[in-house]
Amino acid sequence: MKTIFSLLYKGFSLFLLFHIFHSANFAESKSNFAHPLQIEPVAIYNKIRVNASYWDKRNLGIYEQNKNLNIEGEYNFWNNFSITSSIGKTNYVQTNSAVEETWNRWNFGLKYGKIFDFASGQLLVGGGISFFDRKRGGELRERENPEYYLIRPNFGLGFKSGRFEIMSELRFQTETNQKMKEGTLEEFRRYYQFGIAPSFAATESIRMFLELEYREPFDRNVDTKTRFFNIYPGIAYKSESIGTFSLSLQLSILARNENAMDRGIRFSYFYFFDTINDSKP
Repeated sequence: MKTIFSLLYKGFSLFLLFHIFHSANFAESKSNFAHPLQIEPVAIYNKIRVNASYWDKRNLGIYEQNKNLNIEGEYNFWNNFSITSSIGKTNYVQTNSAVEETWNRWNFGLKYGKIFDFASGQLLVGGGISFFDRKRGGELRERENPEYYLIRPNFGLGFKSGRFEIMSELRFQTETNQKMKEGTLEEFRRYYQFGIAPSFAATESIRMFLELEYREPFDRNVDTKTRFFNIYPGIAYKSESIGTFSLSLQLSILARNENAMDRGIRFSYFYFFDTINDSKP
C-alpha cells in the first residue's frame, strides 16, 4: 500500500509537469501579480519553475550545508483554482556525518486565488493546502522527521498599484502519520510561518524584491531547528521570449544561535504559460 501511494505521487508529479509543457499555450502569464522569489505565492499561475538553492549553518562546532535542485509545476485547471507539484533532489552535509543525497518529498497541492479591483489598484485573496509524502531515505537528524507525512495549509493577500506590488503568506505545517493522529509516544513537529514580498518594477523587464520570512515552532522543545527570521533581497529579469530569471540572497536577522540558517542563495528560472486568472469580478 505504501509503495502504491509513493508511485501515485511520482506519477502525478511527472504527469503535471508533462501536461503543462505539452498542452498549455506558450505565452506570457496573464496573472496580474509578479511571482515572489522566496515566499509561497497565493496568486494562480500556469508555470514551470526550476530552482537551484543553497544554505549553510555553523553553530557550536557543527557545520551544515544544504544544496537543492528542483522543478515545480502549477496548472490552472479551472477558473481561480490550480494544482501544484514538484520533484527534486537534496544534497545535505553535516559535520562528522556522511554526505546524504535524497529525493525531495513527493507532494500535491490545491490552490485558490482571485483578484479584485480595489481602490486605485488590485487586491489578491488566495490560499491552499499541500500534502507531502514521507522522505524516502532521509535521516532523523533533519529538521523534519522523514518517517512522517506533512500537511501545509496557507492563506495570503496581495495588493498591486502601478509598479509596486506586495504579496503575503500565512502558513501552518504539521507532521502526521497514516492515521492522522498523534500517538502517546509521538511528538509531531509543527510551525507557523509568515512571509511578505514587496517588489517594485524598475523597468518593464527588471523587478526588485525585498522579502521577509519568519518561522516560529509550535513547541520549541520538540522542534529545535526550524525557527528563523530571514530577509531576501532579490532581482528578477523577464526576457521577451525565453522566460524569467531571478536571483535571491538569504540573510539572517536573528542571532546565529537562534536562526536555523546563516546565509543562502537561490537562483530560479520561470516559464509562464497562458493562465485563466486575469478575470475581473
